[in-house]
Amino acid sequence: MRFLLGVLVGYILRGKQKLLIRFLVTLALVVYVVIPAIALLGLSIDVQRERRSRPAQTKVPVIKGLSYEDAERKLHAANLKIRLLATRYDSALQPGLIIDQVPAPGEEVAVGYSVGITTSRKDYFGPGP
Repeated sequence: MRFLLGVLVGYILRGKQKLLIRFLVTLALVVYVVIPAIALLGLSIDVQRERRSRPAQTKVPVIKGLSYEDAERKLHAANLKIRLLATRYDSALQPGLIIDQVPAPGEEVAVGYSVGITTSRKDYFGPGP
């Protein structure tokens, strides 16, 4: 670029070779303005196409402490599904409440993703005899 601009400035200062000056100016515009603009436009189109091809995302709501039915409604409103992973005895909680969830609240997941839950149960099945 420096060479091309140096030649251009040199010919402009001399005031001769007007055809060569026009050619160099045109060449500089094409090389340093038009071609990069076309490349950036192509890149922009590729980025937009990539973004449109990704599945829609939604945030996982907080469902810990809710009943299964309430959590199911809340997840359905966020376009998510519910999946029971486990039940666990917890004496501190009322039976049927959600103890844990995967993925964690606030994480971004694809629309229609299943959120795994662990619920509390009322009976304790301790170690056998």
